[in-house]
Amino acid sequence: MGEFFLKHMNQSQIEMKQVTVTPPVMLEGQQQAPIIRDISLTICKGEWISLLGQNGSGKSTLAKAAAGFRIAGAAGQVIRSIQTAAQGKPIPIVMQQPEAAMIGATPWEDVLLLLEQNELPAHTIPYEAERALQRVGLGERMHQPIGTLSGGQKQLVAIAGCLAMQSPLLVLDEVTAMLDPEASSAVLEQVRELHRNGVTIIWITQKLEELCEGDRIIAMNDGGIVFDGQAGAWFARTSASAKDSICEQLGFEAPYAAQVAWELEEQGYMLRPFPFTAAMLAKAVSRYER
Repeated sequence: MGEFFLKHMNQSQIEMKQVTVTPPVMLEGQQQAPIIRDISLTICKGEWISLLGQNGSGKSTLAKAAAGFRIAGAAGQVIRSIQTAAQGKPIPIVMQQPEAAMIGATPWEDVLLLLEQNELPAHTIPYEAERALQRVGLGERMHQPIGTLSGGQKQLVAIAGCLAMQSPLLVLDEVTAMLDPEASSAVLEQVRELHRNGVTIIWITQKLEELCEGDRIIAMNDGGIVFDGQAGAWFARTSASAKDSICEQLGFEAPYAAQVAWELEEQGYMLRPFPFTAAMLAKAVSRYER
């Protein structure tokens, strides 16, 4: 367990111990490979976890297990120290296409119905629905027809539903995958603001440009965790021209700033901390020049 989160041990929200998920065998004599295998990790209060992995790596299954969903073929232990307004139910997960689960005609009605389904006290529901929509920046659109909202705004409605459930932890599964760059940026910034206000975030993505300084990166491959740490180690090469960082080994395209930093390393300019955003690169170059 890394030093990165040892200091938060007494604030653990989710602890997974040797969790494996193997699909049930449908035919006699058939064998199934585990979707995730021997996963042990701790998620602590206030963390931003960027959960990375190519399609089929097991990251969505890991997130469902951590959130408390029942999964056929699951083994191991998941300890959740989280209280939500809907006790005993899983932490809701925001998916790529939230409209598939929307049941209300407007954002306010959709969140309202979600809270009613989860049996929250009736007298608190209108207030919690409105407050959650205000928190994600949809206060002025809460009574607008769902069909008139953009894809990014629909994602914010889904996020508002999770907040209204009073969950201190949000799980977002590639929520920007179907959005254009402008909408993606807007949704990401709203979630970053929620994180700054204390909400723990599990952000599942394949887009490395969504990483931010200070994120904890957990990367998966073939059902297992192959990296758990911060970005400096994720982008680190064994030598300037080796091209053998974990990022490259797993087939990810690094952000432009990271590619520039690698090129500078090859020319003998070592920028630290390793810059992988435009702001970090500008700051590192400025500091180096001084």
